[in-house]
Amino acid sequence: MGYIKTMMVIFEYRKTRDATSTLPAIAMKANEYELLLRKIYFPNSAQKQDNSTQLYLTMQQEYGKLSLNREERNLQDEFQFRKSFLMVRNYVQLAINDGLKNLKVNMGIEDVAKLSYMAAMLNRNFFDKPSLDQIIIKANSVFKHYN
Repeated sequence: MGYIKTMMVIFEYRKTRDATSTLPAIAMKANEYELLLRKIYFPNSAQKQDNSTQLYLTMQQEYGKLSLNREERNLQDEFQFRKSFLMVRNYVQLAINDGLKNLKVNMGIEDVAKLSYMAAMLNRNFFDKPSLDQIIIKANSVFKHYN
């Protein structure tokens, strides 16, 4: 069921934007997001969390609509993007904070500082999707040493 939803979101993204070459990158970013949440909340489970991937893909779809209509920014499109972005951003921030709480004893000072800085960046005025993607990737690279 999750695979079909993922493909539908990708199909919708293709319709709104001619970006077939970036589809693997979109799937990779969604997988990075899912991997971060799984490392923190389900470290011993191989079960895929389709809901988390779906949240990310919805945000990506809304971002595609927003960047497609740059000249004619629509308040509804902006609202939909921010709403979906907030959900993903909050889950990332919670995952980083919970990971810090659970693994802080085992972590080096540099890694604690990196993760604390990333979590602090994700404040209520943060709506930069490319930066969020980088935070997810960097947090994954730190947590992979401790899981």
